[in-house]
Amino acid sequence: PYWVPGGGSNALGSLGYARAALEIIKWTNAHGAFDAIVLCSGSGGTHAGLLAGLRAAGDSTPCIGISTRAATEPQRRKIHALASLTAASLSDVEIPYESVIVRDAYVGPGYSLPTEEMNEAIELFARKESILLDPVYTGKAAAGLLDLVRSGELGAGKRVLFLHTGGAPSLFHYQPIHYPPTPPAPAEEPAPLGFGSLRVSAEEMAAVYGPSSQ
Repeated sequence: PYWVPGGGSNALGSLGYARAALEIIKWTNAHGAFDAIVLCSGSGGTHAGLLAGLRAAGDSTPCIGISTRAATEPQRRKIHALASLTAASLSDVEIPYESVIVRDAYVGPGYSLPTEEMNEAIELFARKESILLDPVYTGKAAAGLLDLVRSGELGAGKRVLFLHTGGAPSLFHYQPIHYPPTPPAPAEEPAPLGFGSLRVSAEEMAAVYGPSSQ
């Protein structure tokens, strides 16, 4: 048997996002480089794989990992170790520890637990861009992105790539959760789907994901 770690985050699994790094480089060669890439940093395969792929290809674009669970330094150590293992299968390039960027200010009370910033990011992306994020990973990563933009760190004139790693189906699991909590809908009315003031009808969700199998 082959043991698959959480998130598939080992040196083999991380090669998927090392390959994604090459796709990004191909695009930037035609359209111009990014000033930064913002992405989730959880079990580590995405963050480590992308960083390894970029550095192995000679690309120095900063990868800002928004932690969804761990504090900054433990997460940096984990990403550095995994990126180094992944890069070793690609080239002889070394991954400098200082190139591993992790921000832990958006974890909130814990892994998978909602925050106001996550709630705002999910609603903003859905309303303004028709992009569905998830509450556990991309919602918190987007909250980090918005804060970095508003603080000026990634302000006006910066070209930033936000890496959307999926997860929108988990909206169905989390949809009863509102932040801050709101009273339940009256018994005669079905509880609305969505977060905060965002409302997505069952018909709209079916149009995106197809009819429910239930």
